[in-house]
Amino acid sequence: MAYKLIVTDRADELIDRSVSYLLNQLKNPDAASHFLDELERVYSRLEDNPYQFAESKDRFLFIRGYREALFQRMRYRVVFRVDEQTVFILGVFHDLEDYPGKLE
Repeated sequence: MAYKLIVTDRADELIDRSVSYLLNQLKNPDAASHFLDELERVYSRLEDNPYQFAESKDRFLFIRGYREALFQRMRYRVVFRVDEQTVFILGVFHDLEDYPGKLE
């Protein structure tokens, strides 16, 4: 069963910031490329079955039905919610960020 992905404008901004940080601040194009590859892997898995990912452990996010997909090789997570056959990507965050506070 295929799910439709919708990446919110906010999530797009966060993705752009992460890539920009990796390219411009860290001067690491390989890390930026790896980030985008990992993101594509997560998106592919979400399209296949978003319920394979755990519900958020954060109480605020859990109550709202948010789930989190972790990158396999980087310390990033995709926060999303599922509504019938649609997956809404709400944000992509590094593990060190206060991401629940950014989704309030």
